[in-house]
Amino acid sequence: MSVFVDSARKNRRRLFWVFAVIFMLAASLRVSFAVRHCLWVDELFSLAIATGHSLEHPAAAARPELGDFVEAERALPAEEWCRYLRHDNPPAGLARVLRAILLSDTSPPLYYVCLYYWTRCFGTSDLALRLFSTSCSLACFPLVAGISNQLAGRRASVAALALFAFSPIGMFYSTEGRMYALLWLCVLGLIAASLRLHRRGGTIPAVLWVIASAAGFLTHYFFVFVWCAIVAVLLSTSGRLSKRTLLLCVLGTGLLILPWYMNLPRSLHGWRITQDWLHVKPHGFHRVKMMIALAAQTFCGYEKDLWPGSRLGGIISLILVSAAVGIMIWRLGRRIFNWRMTLIWLSFAAACLGPVVFDFMMHTYTIAVPRYAIAGLPSACLLGGIALACLRTRARYIFLAVILLSWLPNIYLLYRAPSRNYSALCDVTTAVNADARPSDLILVHSIPSGVIGVAHYSKKSAAIASWVGQLETHRVPESLLSLADGRQRILFVKFHEVGEPAPEESWLRQHANVVKELRMRATLVEFRPMNAATFEAEKTRTF
Repeated sequence: MSVFVDSARKNRRRLFWVFAVIFMLAASLRVSFAVRHCLWVDELFSLAIATGHSLEHPAAAARPELGDFVEAERALPAEEWCRYLRHDNPPAGLARVLRAILLSDTSPPLYYVCLYYWTRCFGTSDLALRLFSTSCSLACFPLVAGISNQLAGRRASVAALALFAFSPIGMFYSTEGRMYALLWLCVLGLIAASLRLHRRGGTIPAVLWVIASAAGFLTHYFFVFVWCAIVAVLLSTSGRLSKRTLLLCVLGTGLLILPWYMNLPRSLHGWRITQDWLHVKPHGFHRVKMMIALAAQTFCGYEKDLWPGSRLGGIISLILVSAAVGIMIWRLGRRIFNWRMTLIWLSFAAACLGPVVFDFMMHTYTIAVPRYAIAGLPSACLLGGIALACLRTRARYIFLAVILLSWLPNIYLLYRAPSRNYSALCDVTTAVNADARPSDLILVHSIPSGVIGVAHYSKKSAAIASWVGQLETHRVPESLLSLADGRQRILFVKFHEVGEPAPEESWLRQHANVVKELRMRATLVEFRPMNAATFEAEKTRTF
């Protein structure tokens, strides 16, 4: 008997060290990625909202005394723009953060509320912002291991944890200052609570289920698709969870989220600077290909719109995972439809199909944005772990090793990438900082978070002026002449303008000399006066 006990202890000890090594490697990689790249505009938006500053409201609704973004009539030092990314002294209260969310964002408040308290404790640096997401991602590890162990044993728990820990897509969103890692935590918490509630019943599991559900609904609206799938599975199966208890849990969830969701119609119908961007058809859009990409992104290890990755590695990992899933379906047969397995694969399918349903109802192009299906990543890793557990021992280790090796090029390229694909901030600020002088004007045509981002990374003393076309507060040429008065050069920057025309650029091209022009993921143009050393607004009213 003691031999079996000793063997069990050794196995548990060995498993503990395997989990510990995976955790430490994953944490090290995530922290190194978090400090590697500059923030992009959505992350800066997160920081502004969490510190109580609204950025996307109509110009007429701005209240400077409450920290709202105001497009100044004159150029300002970079430091003054950066105040939108810091807590006031004394810090704004939580009520102002909630007001900023209602004015500026169409997302629920939980992420911003958590980030508000996080930044009060750890500051508003780039690393502090991203470490909140990293912490949420690492908090998912015990849940991934525990859920997969319940479903298919220790073999599945090791495989599922390795997939979750080293998925390049997962690593990317674990180091982004947005709500997606917190969303994973809510999804996993709901799955774990559902398993426990079905198996044991009781008050505590029911309370945990309600908390996880409410947290998910208050983190991202697309959580509803995963939640509906899980509720449907629980309704269709018998166990210690009665229909009456489930109904009470659903009602409890509704009561917790009701105070926020009562404001949802007003929030969704409010005007915002970037309100129509999901209605713009992306270049080269192909609906079927986008739908496949939503389902495949977890295991491909590569998403071309996020960073320049290795397509070959993504294809290899996808083929291996697909083969393992095929073998799992063949071996399990009808058991693939038992309620616990259905709970996993249906929640994954719901996360992928949710954007499709949303597009059909709202006539948008959400499926072209992979992050809107990212709630399915935890379920996908659990499903992958179970699939690998269905293989024989040697085959399982070979498959897992090859999948992880195929991800290595993408992890390396993600680390080495000078910036994230959809962010031009690093390129813009590098080019501007290399050349800007105190006598220059940096004129930024972007959305407010883009303007603030340029200021955030500016190392020079040149003044910065914003031109947010959607706000319609500037006029050509009057505003342009006033901003440029007395400046030797105008360094014009245009990026992340969300399709807004730039009449100020057209006017400058006609009335000033173009000295230098760079085009990357942004447009940078150096303008000089035609017949003078400086732009003189009052004397000539012309260039």
